[in-house]
Amino acid sequence: MGLERVGTFIKDQISFWAQSNDDLLEFLKEDLKNSRWEKAIIEGVPEDKVLILQNWIKKNKGKIEGIEVSIKPTLTGLTVEEEELYENRYKAELDCNRVQLCENEIDKIQRYIDPEYPEEWKPPRLVEKLGWWKQMLEKAKAQDKINADRLKRENEASKENIKTAKKLEDALPIVEKHSRIGKGPRMHELILDEQIDLFDQGLTERNEGVQQPSGKVLIRFKKHLKEKKEELKNKIVIEEIEDEDDCLKWRYPDGRIGKPTPWSGFPQRLKRIRDRRNK
Repeated sequence: MGLERVGTFIKDQISFWAQSNDDLLEFLKEDLKNSRWEKAIIEGVPEDKVLILQNWIKKNKGKIEGIEVSIKPTLTGLTVEEEELYENRYKAELDCNRVQLCENEIDKIQRYIDPEYPEEWKPPRLVEKLGWWKQMLEKAKAQDKINADRLKRENEASKENIKTAKKLEDALPIVEKHSRIGKGPRMHELILDEQIDLFDQGLTERNEGVQQPSGKVLIRFKKHLKEKKEELKNKIVIEEIEDEDDCLKWRYPDGRIGKPTPWSGFPQRLKRIRDRRNK
């Protein structure tokens, strides 16, 4: 006697659950039809779709296309629209601002939960919303730590690269090739930082001496690298502006490979460059 074949559909994509009810059921029916399972569990069902699927399963006496079907609601307990709204709000912030965003949302929800707050004014699913933002707060804090550790490793690696370059005596003329030639010692150990510094100063000058926000500098700098890629080859070689990990891939003109640089850490990098410039 063979083992019972049991499968799980994990449907946690917001776009999937945003379909009309008819399209949703038809899609699930087709998925089940193409499977070879005897039992199937549909996971990640948002609150506003639970009753629809329960009625659908009940109407078909527990079996769709001959397969015994059950559901497992989403762990968040939020509706599709709420999850999409919160996800978009979270992703719209730079990494360095996400902890503050989460803390603000948590504080707002906790004020609603306060027993003294009028019940008739309280939004629905406050506990679920609080849980969602607390989970994202932990995620944001973890990402902050990853970014900080990555910057530390990059700094250590760049110092090691300079030591190696000095020993080899062949990379020094290249890393010194900069608009500051003859005007004192180099300010930065990485040629990437030199390029960011130059661009940031130029952007400030074009805005009548007003230093621009890091988000705006980031957007303009990416565009600058794309448009001036060929012109910059003697200073920095751009391999890929955004790879699959949202990193800048670059190398030195002498062929040495630069460490892939995550764009998520750009605000911290720019702040460090500006602090060094102002010393």
